[in-house]
Amino acid sequence: MESERTRLAANLERIEERISRACAKAGRSRDSIRLIAVTKTHPVATVQSLIDIGVREIGENRVQEILAKAPHLKGDFTLHMVGHLQTNKAGPVLPHIGWLQSIDSERLIARIEHFYKGGPRLNALVEVNTSAEASKSGCTPDQCRSICERVVASDALEFRGLMTIGPLDGNEPSVRRSFTLLRRLGENIADLTPDIVLSMGMSGDFAWAIEEGSTMIRVGTALLGDRSI
Repeated sequence: MESERTRLAANLERIEERISRACAKAGRSRDSIRLIAVTKTHPVATVQSLIDIGVREIGENRVQEILAKAPHLKGDFTLHMVGHLQTNKAGPVLPHIGWLQSIDSERLIARIEHFYKGGPRLNALVEVNTSAEASKSGCTPDQCRSICERVVASDALEFRGLMTIGPLDGNEPSVRRSFTLLRRLGENIADLTPDIVLSMGMSGDFAWAIEEGSTMIRVGTALLGDRSI
């Protein structure tokens, strides 16, 4: 277990160096970027090791993994649901997460409201499909504002900003275009919340995302290594 923590700590240090370089290039403070460790397919012990070395925000893509892992994790951390959430799976997962980064329809919002029992509202990001790829979830850019306004009006959700997944082909111009579009959408809805969160950038492209205005990056492989399954 100690060797696992040592390996993760070394990976985290390298990521921090990359974040700092990207921030310096963009003329931004390191404090302007939040790091979400995406632990999809990795076991509870690995996630716990991340928490033990000081990682405070954990992201998961699948409801079934959150339900399997969350009851066994200890310490000061917040869980983010970063993958697509089907409406029929909303009820079980809501008690375990502090953030939902994949709001993409009014139907999903209504389903979350159905299960909301009072208490703190769930931090919500509206996912936008900025690359127009049919394989990706997310609302269209044209739908973005109306869905954001629906989140703002919800008693169950706290609107925090936007999320996107850039093209996965590694083509820098197309990836940057996707991130630039999200930033511009964020500027267009700045009246809806005082501090717009822009969740964009993963292991292979977070430096570009930071340069394009990201405030939250979601890093999996660069931190944890290849997926376990």
